Parts: sequence; C-alpha cells; structure tokens
Amino acid sequence: MARFATTQIVSATTGSLAKDITFPSGAKDTISAVRFSPVSHHLAAASWDGNVYIYDAANSSSIKGVAMVEGQSPVLDCHFSKDGAMVASAGADKKIHVYDIASGQRMDFDGHEGPVRCLRFVDVPSANGLIIASGSWDKTVMYWDLRQPQSIATLQCDERVYSMDSAGALLAIAIAGCKVHLVDLRTNPGVHSQTLDSPLTHQTRSVAVSPDGSRWAIGGVEGRAGVRVLAEQDNKLNITWRCHRDAPVTTTGKNKEVKVFAVNDVTFHPINNNLLATAGSDGTFTFWDIKSQSRVKQFPNVGGSITSVAFNHNASAFAYAVGYDWSKGYLHNSPDYPTKLMLHTVSPDELRK
Repeated sequence: MARFATTQIVSATTGSLAKDITFPSGAKDTISAVRFSPVSHHLAAASWDGNVYIYDAANSSSIKGVAMVEGQSPVLDCHFSKDGAMVASAGADKKIHVYDIASGQRMDFDGHEGPVRCLRFVDVPSANGLIIASGSWDKTVMYWDLRQPQSIATLQCDERVYSMDSAGALLAIAIAGCKVHLVDLRTNPGVHSQTLDSPLTHQTRSVAVSPDGSRWAIGGVEGRAGVRVLAEQDNKLNITWRCHRDAPVTTTGKNKEVKVFAVNDVTFHPINNNLLATAGSDGTFTFWDIKSQSRVKQFPNVGGSITSVAFNHNASAFAYAVGYDWSKGYLHNSPDYPTKLMLHTVSPDELRK
C-alpha cells in the first residue's frame, strides 16, 4: 500500500470575485450544503433554518427561486437525482425527504435513530430503480428504494457518519475516528470493500468522490486536504497538502505562529478527475490540479466562513455558501455575521495551471 506524501502545493495567481452574483434572499441561518443538478442549472441549498431552497441559475444575471421545501428542523444535506427531477434532503429530524420539482409532491422516509448527516442518490445496478443512501450519526448507512416506505438494506459503520459522497461504482463514507469506509456499489453494496485510515490526523469535515469513481478526496479541521486513488498503479497521486492557512508570523519569542483553518468542503470538477476545489473557515476557496500538484487559482476572502461549495454540471459556474460554521464557538457568532449564497462564473483560465 502506497504511503501518502505530505506536499506543500505550489502557489498561483489570485482570482477575482468582482463579478460574483448574490442569490435572492432565502436562508435565515447557515447553509449546510449546496448541490447543483447534474443536468441543468438548478441549485439546491440546505439550511439550518429547516428549509431547502431551490433556484434556477441558468441566467446568472437573473437568478430565480423555484421552490422552498419547508421543514421543522435543521437540514444537514441535500442532493439531486441523476435526471435532476428530484431533490432529496435530510437532517436533524432523522428523516429523508424527497421533493419532486415538477409536481411539487413530497415523500418522507423514516428509519434512522439519529440525525441524518448526509445522503446521495447512488447508482446500484442490481436495484433497478432510484436509490438513496443516507448516512447517520446512528452509525449506519441506509439504502432507500423510492417505491418502498422502508429501507431496503442497512450498512453498519464503525462510527458516526460525518460525510459521504458517491460517483460511478464508489461510495465513500467518512466516519468519526478518522476512518473511511469504501463500498463497491456494483459488486456488493451491502458490505464495506475497504476500511482505511484517513490521510489526515484530525476530524474529517468533508469527503468527495471524483466523477468516474476512481479516487476520493478529504478535508479536515487541521487545514489540510488529501486525495487517494483506488488503482495501485496511480498511487503517485496519493497526496496530502497544507491549505487554508495564514502565512507564518514571527511572535515576540521568535517562534513562528501559523493560523490554521478548517477545510469545510472539498468537491471535484464534474468532468476532470484531476481538478478539485477546497473551501474553508478562512473565507477562501481554491482550485487545485492534483496531477501536477499545483494550486491553479486562489480566491480572496469572501467576508465569512465558506461552509459548502459546488460546481455546476459543466463547470461554467461555482456556488459557495457563506455563513457561521461554529469553528470558534458560540462566543464569535453574532446577528451581523453574513449568511449568503454566491455564484461565481468560472472562466477557462481559472482551471488551467
């Protein structure tokens, strides 16, 4: 098994936020997750205020609200179906909610014993239907067939589920204790194919799977991110690197002090497996090229912690949510802290070395 290298990825030029667009007012509390439709310009934003907000961002100069799915408790994640027709959400109420955008109909699924931290529509060929995987703090991942009210299978995890993502045949489940379960959805979705140590040494905040399911990325509270590939012949791409940190400052005792910020979200480019975005508590987001181990574009501080990010289906746009992430505890929260959702138009130059 190849070891991870710890790399300081090379810097590049700074990008501009001057033309970024603010979404129409919606969430009244921190946005926990933003997800684009895989086939259109629709975007869903899950919020701690209990609601999911769905927008049409086809025209960046005139973003429109499509629907608001109301709830009674914090929503921790949301995700679009592969055809973009449905949005699933879940959170502190321990339930999964599925909303049909065209009809406005809603289905609810109940089975977890703890809050549901994350969920994904997943590709399980043997199921022959729409399947949702939901990961909970009750230490389980449940599979749901939308044609049935009860879960069709339960996957036991070693610890609470903190983050989860899926693409192709791969389901990656990041759990407490700095472990990652990997599941092969095409051969045996009911068991873990591997359980690995995280390449990071502290708590996981986000995990992401590349578009073809060949690798996964992870970010944590220690201001580092990592990537790991499944194929042994590509293990040179297994790296970790420092990010979302301030430049060292020399203190009076001549010791250098570095401020480290949590990497709240990692997400892959929707087409290129080597391009990755990270976002953190330092209020910045960055585009990276994994193959060349380089920082492609660093963007300025947006005025508050970034809690979630997402590329749209063709990487022409990038959404980021700004809000308090509790990384500094309740004493640093205030009514004046910004809560907003932004859209950045991505130019081709911003994705090149």
